[in-house]
Amino acid sequence: MATSPSAIGGVTATAGTSATAGTSATPAPTTSLSSSSQDFDRFLKLLTAQMKYQDPMQPTDPTQFVAQLAQFSQVEQQTKSNTLLTSILGEMSGSLAQNAALIGKSVQTSVSSVTLPASGAAAAVKVSVPSASTLRNLRIEVLDGNNAVARSIAANKGDTTFAFDGNNGNGTRLAAGNYTVRVVGEDASNTRQSAGSITSSGKITEVRRDSAGAMQLALENGNTVTMADIARLTQ
Repeated sequence: MATSPSAIGGVTATAGTSATAGTSATPAPTTSLSSSSQDFDRFLKLLTAQMKYQDPMQPTDPTQFVAQLAQFSQVEQQTKSNTLLTSILGEMSGSLAQNAALIGKSVQTSVSSVTLPASGAAAAVKVSVPSASTLRNLRIEVLDGNNAVARSIAANKGDTTFAFDGNNGNGTRLAAGNYTVRVVGEDASNTRQSAGSITSSGKITEVRRDSAGAMQLALENGNTVTMADIARLTQ
């Protein structure tokens, strides 16, 4: 007599479930990685046994066989997804936990942009131009989202504190957001060159992850920097 496609040796089972003789099948938990792995292995064994012991004269219904293969594939995908999610969670937890120790530390960082709030000026930054610089027309430029110069302010050699007031060259208030800043000048051939550095100092108040997965540090002065921007770290 042919063995039923879903009954092997008195044990009734479907993909993702298990039961012993005389008991009804119960759904396997789907929230545990180890549970999903057990279901995966159990279903594979049952499917193999079904193919091994089927009656050659009355083989398994192809429709049921295809349905079982589809269920088998779903269990496999679930196991892989759980493995991936567990890996991502471990990486995120580790990075955040490690960098959380930076909160409260004072840092000096290189700055390539400033954050303009909805009202008021952006946090102050320090612009440093070497006293030996031979560049002409030294200036601080603020660029908009299209990399066009929205504001140009004259700069001097040495160290200067600069706080972007949020206005463009015509005195019109710009929208809140991040704006690229740079200090430049022209050389003897009238070619624009970088003229110095821009830095920001402050305490770290928050460690966060941006949409691209990169770690960011929020400073008490309102600026946001990356780990690579840090030039000095103190208590």
